[in-house]
Amino acid sequence: MAAKHILACVDFSEYSTRALVEVGEYARANGSKVTLIHVSDPQAFVPPQAILESAAARDETSHEDALAKLRDQHLADVEVEVAVLADHAPAKAICDYAEKHGVDLIIVGSHGRGGVERWLIGSVAERVVRHATANVYVVRL
Repeated sequence: MAAKHILACVDFSEYSTRALVEVGEYARANGSKVTLIHVSDPQAFVPPQAILESAAARDETSHEDALAKLRDQHLADVEVEVAVLADHAPAKAICDYAEKHGVDLIIVGSHGRGGVERWLIGSVAERVVRHATANVYVVRL
């Protein structure tokens, strides 16, 4: 059974960008709708007092613009939406979004953060695989 709605997770790393090639191939072959999603931590290593409302809005707009650029580069002939979320727990945000929006398939790159960050924070892909109610396809790069 082909997925009708794919959630493609993008962290703007080389790995997640390269995974979009497979997202496009699958979506074209099956007539699937794609949502490109990026989850950013609004308080990553910054004290809450230092976060300004306008800075958060600018970040969201720049992430939406970057997702639109990726859409145009890799998914030009596919129905695509973009979603930018601010959450300190990216895997949970991805799983919640997928469940609320009827996503059939979540596609994530196998790598994003590396080294110490991955050791401290854990793998988002691993957490999505463990907690998602939808099927998850991990693109090994």
